[in-house]
Amino acid sequence: MARLVDTHCHTGLHKYEPVETLLYHMETSGVEQAVLIQHMGETDNSYHVECKRRFPGRFAAAMLVPAEDDGTLVRKWAGQGLEGIRFLADARASRPDPLVQWRVAAQLDLVVSVNGNFLAPEFQEALRTFPELRVVIEHLGGVKADAAPPYEEYRRILALAQRPNTYMKLPGFGEFCRLPHPFAEVPPFARMALEAFGPQRLMWGSDFPPVSSREGYEQALRFPLDYFSDLSEEDRGWIFGGTARQVWRLPSDC
Repeated sequence: MARLVDTHCHTGLHKYEPVETLLYHMETSGVEQAVLIQHMGETDNSYHVECKRRFPGRFAAAMLVPAEDDGTLVRKWAGQGLEGIRFLADARASRPDPLVQWRVAAQLDLVVSVNGNFLAPEFQEALRTFPELRVVIEHLGGVKADAAPPYEEYRRILALAQRPNTYMKLPGFGEFCRLPHPFAEVPPFARMALEAFGPQRLMWGSDFPPVSSREGYEQALRFPLDYFSDLSEEDRGWIFGGTARQVWRLPSDC
């Protein structure tokens, strides 16, 4: 199986934990690389730049920029080595061109990590306008344990897989199973995502450190690995490392 990559981690100096805490959990669990996703409300991405500088090859990172940015800050942070940008699905820049940040992301070939209302018309418009962008849907589309069969809304989100440059993050199952762990019941959401996107467009992400209040980092990895133990080593390799390494262009020789 490919080396493990965690595609959804938050670090910081004013909220959440410093990167050393993340590295402890990664090393304890055998995770070699990670993607640092900027947490909402923080548009100073200098800590992510520093993390990448201090630990070369270990991290990719997604920025956040203010709503009023005309693309200047997107270019600035990309120029400092950040590979991606995070958007709310229905957000727009407060500029004459409301899609300017998406437009610059496409010009720079950034990875776009998206949270929020994936069925919003604004998100559908962005996907149509920039079909070449690599867009990653966070948190398994936001589906939760209280979703009821036949999961119509979730199925509509999974239909976004029809766009070949759209990917989905598989979180720790504590995001959509009723706690505590071990889970008494596991809804079929991960299997449904696998059926829609296939292993080469799924990528595991722990959601560190919020995962610490659910099943914890180690089980956020081990439970999905066990859940998909019936898959081939190749397919599991894509989900737990290969897809992330390809999409985020992480080095394979770190």
